[in-house]
Amino acid sequence: MAGIALIAASASSAVLAGLLVVSGTGGHVQGAALGAGLERCFASAREAIRGIPAVRQARERERLARRRSACLREMPTLIDVLTLGLSAGLSFDASLSLYCDRYQTELSQAFSEAMLSWRMGVTSREEALEAMACELGVDALARFATVVGESLDFGSPLASALEVQAKAIRDEQRAQVEEEIEKAPVKMLVPLGVLVVPAMLLAILGPLLASAASFGR
Repeated sequence: MAGIALIAASASSAVLAGLLVVSGTGGHVQGAALGAGLERCFASAREAIRGIPAVRQARERERLARRRSACLREMPTLIDVLTLGLSAGLSFDASLSLYCDRYQTELSQAFSEAMLSWRMGVTSREEALEAMACELGVDALARFATVVGESLDFGSPLASALEVQAKAIRDEQRAQVEEEIEKAPVKMLVPLGVLVVPAMLLAILGPLLASAASFGR
């Protein structure tokens, strides 16, 4: 409620200032002053809306969702580079360094920070990968950390395990795209009902109502 009141107050003051300038000066100055007043009004409204706690939380959730989506899109590339490096005889750390050096993404930055922590001895490799997966909130990264930890601990082939995981991640991405496509018609119902249908009714009934009004006279 406080945010709405602030928006209303800012809008009222800006419009009032514009009207006062309009009533006392010439036409060119009037338009410039009114435009400046409206610009200040919109700027104040934007700042007030951003200050509302619910809006801040929604923006933060949207930012985290975009970050998770970007990391999930980059996962197949990461696994492909790791698989090629491991197949060429490189170690896991060397293959991961190759990915982080070649790609400048959210995921490569997160892996660079995690790799620095276990190379400095601050934490173990498994703990660093699990903490990174928990921070980013990507389930595929958590599975990746588990597969890497088990393969390195038990000496099982990591490259083949990563190939299976890359296929699973691509299937998951394909399923998400199909789900978004199925949701698109449902999301279109709101703008269709709010904007298109009233305009169509107005275009159809407007001439009829005008004819009825003129006939009544």
